[in-house]
Amino acid sequence: MSKIKSATDFDIQEMTKDAVVFNLLQIGELSHRKLTDDFKNEYKDIPWHHIYGLRNKIVHDYDHIHSNILFETITDDLQVFVNNIKKILGKNL
Repeated sequence: MSKIKSATDFDIQEMTKDAVVFNLLQIGELSHRKLTDDFKNEYKDIPWHHIYGLRNKIVHDYDHIHSNILFETITDDLQVFVNNIKKILGKNL
């Protein structure tokens, strides 16, 4: 990702884009199917509904996903999500 500096760069790098989209899809699917409602309620600061909503958008409306939205998600939102997950893991180890 270090060579990708914009949504346009991201859109051109199709293999990278496909890999990122697949992983976002997996995060959404697993967060919905594998995490209990009690767990998600305990960690309300994580936007579980939006995470699964992105998964649904990827699966059901892939042709209409804009690269700039995906790029913003991975550059702005993903690090916050990763930091929250690290806190949860540290708390539960």
